[in-house]
Amino acid sequence: PGSARDHLVLVLLAGAALTAPALVLEVRSADREIALPMRDSAFTYTYRQSIYDVAVREELRVADGAFRIERAVSTDLRALEYFRWPGSAHEADGALEWQAPQNRVDRLEIAVVARGDQAIDTGVRRVALVNAFGEASVSVTAASRPLAAWLWSALPWR
Repeated sequence: PGSARDHLVLVLLAGAALTAPALVLEVRSADREIALPMRDSAFTYTYRQSIYDVAVREELRVADGAFRIERAVSTDLRALEYFRWPGSAHEADGALEWQAPQNRVDRLEIAVVARGDQAIDTGVRRVALVNAFGEASVSVTAASRPLAAWLWSALPWR
């Protein structure tokens, strides 16, 4: 057992730790918001490309409060060529991967559609957008929240 002072120090340290900032993605529609806790600054946005009807995975990163698309991955070259990025695709783990040029966007605007198979995965939580928002327009931004709120949003039943 420690002294009352030792316990007070532990409580203060725990309180400070729980108020420390932690990175989340805020996904909002007109009537709903979900905070997705992030493991680090990387996340993926996956969807079914509507023209070629194939799965695409965009790998993104949060940098200075904005987003940077790092690469896109698909089994269909046409879905990657749709980005019109310079360079070319190369094979990686049974799929094709295309590195994105330098880019930066402050927010992602996504039209969620039933047939889109759209999901965001932060490494801590994955959300199927049509299940969470229905067919809607959503906006995705990076934010920091106190660690206590991050922990709450990381709970599996949320």
